Amino acid sequence: MSDALKYLMQIRPEAMESYFSFVKKSGVHLDEKTKAIISVITKVDKQTEKGFKQYLKRALNAGVSPDEIIDALFAAFPSLGLSKIVWAIDVLLGMDIPAFQLENMQSTPQWHNVIEELRLKSGVSFVKDCDGRDLFIYHNDKNTNVYDNICPHQSTAISELGLDGLVLTCHLHKWSFDIKTGKCREKGDKSLKVFESKLENGFLFALW
Repeated sequence: MSDALKYLMQIRPEAMESYFSFVKKSGVHLDEKTKAIISVITKVDKQTEKGFKQYLKRALNAGVSPDEIIDALFAAFPSLGLSKIVWAIDVLLGMDIPAFQLENMQSTPQWHNVIEELRLKSGVSFVKDCDGRDLFIYHNDKNTNVYDNICPHQSTAISELGLDGLVLTCHLHKWSFDIKTGKCREKGDKSLKVFESKLENGFLFALW
């Protein structure tokens, strides 16, 4: 919250509480993804970089796909115009979110060769830059899970330094995850993104 809003909350609490109540109740008939997309578009229209980054991450966490973000920008073209859309894409690319990288913006998922099966160790492995993604792998005799290294909280990349045994912790806000299941253990309630995977012809493949 900005200093100005804090100030208004102190000197006119009743008025500001009414305002926030109105904001909270507005859009009650919209689903979370739709509300998230609208919030992104409003920040692009005002060209507020900090707000755009914040609400873009919220939209992705709400399940909005990169393709839906791009479609929403073009759907709002009559209001935004090309210059604001280009501004938004410049900011977006500067955030270095893997899902928006050109090679990942595909209409259909593809199988990617991750690692040779013989190199899989029992426990946790880290694969650096597999076709533009960093991956964590949990492997045992019964199953193999392949996870994106992006924290679901604010799309922060988690390095292998965040791994302690079977617990993976994001350095930014300390969300931690059970690498066996991908489920969040502390701070948050969203799981790591798990990719469909298969062992075939001596290699581990993942789908994205």
